[in-house]
Amino acid sequence: MSSLAKKITIFLVLALFTTCLTGCSSHSFEKTENSLIVSTKELGNYIGKENVVFVDMQSPEDYGKEHLEGAVNIPADDIVINVPVKNMLTSKKKMESIMGANGISNDTLVIAYDTDKMSASRLLWSLFMYGHENVKVVDGGFEAIKTAGLSTTNQAPSITEAVFTVGEPSSEWLTDSSRVLDQVNNPQDNVVLLDVRSDEEYYTDGKIPTSVMMNYLGNFFADGTFKTTEITKINYLESEIYPEDEIIIYCKTSFRAAPVFVQLYEAGYRNIKLYDGAFLEWSSNSDNPIEMPEGAAAPSQKDAS
Repeated sequence: MSSLAKKITIFLVLALFTTCLTGCSSHSFEKTENSLIVSTKELGNYIGKENVVFVDMQSPEDYGKEHLEGAVNIPADDIVINVPVKNMLTSKKKMESIMGANGISNDTLVIAYDTDKMSASRLLWSLFMYGHENVKVVDGGFEAIKTAGLSTTNQAPSITEAVFTVGEPSSEWLTDSSRVLDQVNNPQDNVVLLDVRSDEEYYTDGKIPTSVMMNYLGNFFADGTFKTTEITKINYLESEIYPEDEIIIYCKTSFRAAPVFVQLYEAGYRNIKLYDGAFLEWSSNSDNPIEMPEGAAAPSQKDAS
């Protein structure tokens, strides 16, 4: 490529970026005072501090092999129940028990990490549901922690149990199938059903009618860290998803939806909810409509157990 061509290319890229930023500024993004995402460079500010608990979301077997020194283990399976379908928000009683047993009180800052890009975010959303918003996820997860050279171990820390009390789950961050069905039957322009599964899943199983497809992996860089808030704003505005909208996120069981919730919140979106039953619950009810790609056969009825 010639020098002139390079200059023209750079100019066009900068022009596009500037246009997108102008579009961003025309919308009402909330300012996020305390970031939900913490980089490994910042972890030193929290390690060993009072009222801070690091949570490793790996399986007990993997936690026993290696984890961040001082981290407690809360596997993803511990924060869900499997009725009426798999991976639903756990009960108030179970959440209080698990948090308290791991030394987490209502005054604790929880910093969670995972190895799958979703479990830590799912814990964050679950805590939000029970009114505990003093929680962060580690950008890049356990792989980033190891890459940063932070101290790891295979020894579990000594835990002093705490008291963790919550009220009933909040409706602020949650919606259900009846609300989704209402949107399908009576679409509102300011409501977005956001399906963050893969295109392959859509081609095979279909989607909830009117949903916008955006694979959750599009929120991450290749190294597993979250994309910047500016890139996030541009990507979602290009898909005509605005901060003024009510955004209902779902995947198969709403685990992949959780990091999208985190990323949108971080970017200044606030009217965001998870459809917790997700496509698994939706597709288990034969009365619910399913939209298939043109020419694709309708999926067979699936067991939602």
